[in-house]
This record gives sequence, structure tokens and C-alpha cells, in this order.
Amino acid sequence: MASAWTENGPIALPSRSLTYGAGIVILIFAVAGVGMGLQASFRRGSAPDMAAGAGLAGKDDTIAARPIVDLAPPTAAPEADKADADTSDEDAAKADALAAQTAEAQAIQAKTSKPGGDIDAVMASPSEKPPAPTKPAADEAPPGTPVKSDVPF
Repeated sequence: MASAWTENGPIALPSRSLTYGAGIVILIFAVAGVGMGLQASFRRGSAPDMAAGAGLAGKDDTIAARPIVDLAPPTAAPEADKADADTSDEDAAKADALAAQTAEAQAIQAKTSKPGGDIDAVMASPSEKPPAPTKPAADEAPPGTPVKSDVPF
């Protein structure tokens, strides 16, 4: 290896013959790769011969294709009973009431500049009670008051 001086300082360089040899090897591999790619692109693909498959139907050693699992044919949905119709009317009424309640809440949220209503009152159910206000167990000490602690520092 030879030593050369560059603007960054002295560096070790491989010999010229090693550099040229590596370049020639890389060039040979590149040309071989391009050649194999061209050969693959011009190669005629062998498509399966459909006429040859027609003669297989008469042979004795062939097996007929059958499904592994036989599926039942689809059936029609059962008709709704009268009891189901009554409950669906009740469900529809509940859904309409909920949709109206949601629309009212969205209207209140959309009008933030106008004091129109309390969204908590709109979304609360009639049987729901507001939570009781909580008081802290002990009052906080005023700022500047020393706090007693078990920590020695």
C-alpha cells in the first residue's frame, strides 16, 4: 500500500493494479448481468398447451374434481313476528328521542357565542341525579407555612 498526501492529511491507498483489477471485475459482472437480462427478455415464454389437456378427459387414471365441503343452498330470512314489530316500534321511538336529544346538544355546542342552554342538562336523563359536591378531607395549608415531614432533609 502506498501512502499519499491529500488536503485532509496522509491516507493509505491500494496499489494501482489492485484498483484496476477490481474495476475490471465489476465491469465484467455488469456486462454479464445486462446480457442475462436481455436474454430473459427475448426468451419466449412457454405457455401451457390447451389442446394437450383435452386428451386427459378420456384417461382412466384421472380424478374428477369435487368440492371438499358441500354447502347448503341459501335460505330466506324468517319473517318478523308481531311481538318483534311492537318492540321495533318502541326501539324506533327511543332512537328518534335520542336523535333529537343529540341534535339539540349539537346545536348548543355549535352556538358557543350565545348563552342558550346547558349541554349537561340536555344530555342528562330524567332519572339521573347530579353528583354531590365533594369537600377535601382537610383544608390545605396556606403558602409559606412549613410542612412537617418525616424526610430528614
